[in-house]
Amino acid sequence: MRMVFCSNVGGGVFGEGQVCAWNALGFDARLHHAVDLADYWRKKSGLWSKFQLRWGMYARYPLALRDAARKAEPGDILVAVTNPFFGPALAARSRRANGAKVVHLVYDLYPDALMFGGGKSARHPASRFAAHTTRSAIRRCDATVYLGDRLRSYAEATYGVAPITAVIPVGTDVTVFAGSGPTARERAEVHCLYSGHMGRLHEWETLQLAFAAGVPKGIVCELAADGPGANALKKGLANVAARSPQQLKFAGTRGKAEWRDAMLDADVALVTMRPGAEKVVMPSKTYSAMAAGQAILAVCPAESDLADLVRKHDCGWVVEPGDAVGLRRACDEAVRDRGGLLGKRRRAWDAAQALYSMEATAKQWHELFRALADDRV
Repeated sequence: MRMVFCSNVGGGVFGEGQVCAWNALGFDARLHHAVDLADYWRKKSGLWSKFQLRWGMYARYPLALRDAARKAEPGDILVAVTNPFFGPALAARSRRANGAKVVHLVYDLYPDALMFGGGKSARHPASRFAAHTTRSAIRRCDATVYLGDRLRSYAEATYGVAPITAVIPVGTDVTVFAGSGPTARERAEVHCLYSGHMGRLHEWETLQLAFAAGVPKGIVCELAADGPGANALKKGLANVAARSPQQLKFAGTRGKAEWRDAMLDADVALVTMRPGAEKVVMPSKTYSAMAAGQAILAVCPAESDLADLVRKHDCGWVVEPGDAVGLRRACDEAVRDRGGLLGKRRRAWDAAQALYSMEATAKQWHELFRALADDRV
């Protein structure tokens, strides 16, 4: 049985770890993509580089995906990610009637991502096309996989119910942090870290409101991020960073080795989500933060998969967007109650090891693959 993970960007969190986990279970799995993750980040600057990047991701890759679907053999399973958003529908339409299966993996739900993140209205042609492709993918693909229960419920109510549906967390590679379980720290400060992209679906205004008068005492906050939210925070909190450079630090995204060190050094992970984004995404950075032994300080709607995750494992705090007082209160609690903080860190680490490792999520995929192979859907 051959599995093909199809995404226009590949490597790192985009499929590579999942493919390795599938191979470890005895499947013949491979990654089908247009752009390596490293090239994706490198080419995001400069007009010509951006043009080449977008051409490869949204013009060349769909043609390659169509050809791969046409050439798929009986027994093959194509896991088509919503990168690009029309990828799963294209793969389902392009395959021949030869027994190959297509799984629709919803990383981001469209057109909602365009409406909440890109400012498009539901009537915009791009939104209408995206809604059509999502309905088509749910109807035509053999299975649809969501990253959270609330995402599934919203998508099914809005776009229809697939022949078979599964909820499988994106998970993380816990081996990166092997042997680094949380322990008590000797230092006086609590280190908070935001690591990764801070885009249009991420909430940043609450951080700016909470830190406008200064970072809470006992907190060192580092924002190792890029994207429009990170740029807005850097500008809005420039005076705070100038007054307290040891407490508030801005840095760009890091290489793998530096990223690992920073993740292990942090006590608390900042994870944010705009109101409305809970219908679109489940931030994958949450799982890597848990695997690194960080408690999760989630600024997100209370009725979201992210909030459910934090509450389920009692591994952090949930703060509603706009609640600057609540955010400072959570920071104060982390500083004041070091035993409680350590407990949250340990519960986050335990949950990541047991439930959200690539090996754990691969077992859920294994059940889905076997069902598809046995024509039990």
